[in-house]
Amino acid sequence: MKRREQGFTLLEILVVLSLLSILLLLVSAALLGANRAVAKAQGYTASLDEMRAAQQFLRTAISEALPLDITEDDSQAEGFFIGTAERVQFVATLPGVLGGGIQRFTLQRVEQDVQVTFSQSESTANAQLAEPQVLLRDVQALQLSYRGVSPLGQPTGWLSAWPWSRRLPAAVRIDASVNGPVPWLTQVIALRLNLGSASSDP
Repeated sequence: MKRREQGFTLLEILVVLSLLSILLLLVSAALLGANRAVAKAQGYTASLDEMRAAQQFLRTAISEALPLDITEDDSQAEGFFIGTAERVQFVATLPGVLGGGIQRFTLQRVEQDVQVTFSQSESTANAQLAEPQVLLRDVQALQLSYRGVSPLGQPTGWLSAWPWSRRLPAAVRIDASVNGPVPWLTQVIALRLNLGSASSDP
């Protein structure tokens, strides 16, 4: 006598469907977690690249500050190095990829950005370079300090403002608080050319 073939019961089908649903949920969660990890890694890499580029630019530009005043009107000349807690202005050579030449650099924090502006002089500035360029975003605080030699030949400690605009400091320290995955490491930049001790300030 032949045994009658039987199909799956409704209960068995429901159990299989439940197991498949659980498996799909687990796979979806794993894929979602992987996508989030990749996005986080990409964001970290982008922030790290931006941070390194900003630090490299600052090290190169500030270290090459020159004791030159390029203001066309001598009566309006303020000096060649003006530094405060959140703003520094100096004269240096612009990198060749940006056009080259001796330019006046103005670095400052504007709202949540650290910006730099280049100009050949106060009255004749290249329109394109005169537009502020953003070096770093989401900056909560910026603190610049300066160290060098006074007109009397005495070494100074770290000053929140550089009081001698016709003297170059020996070093500039940059502290910042950045809202992002990559913390800002304090930068101490030594100026390569320091003629401060040989110049006189009024």
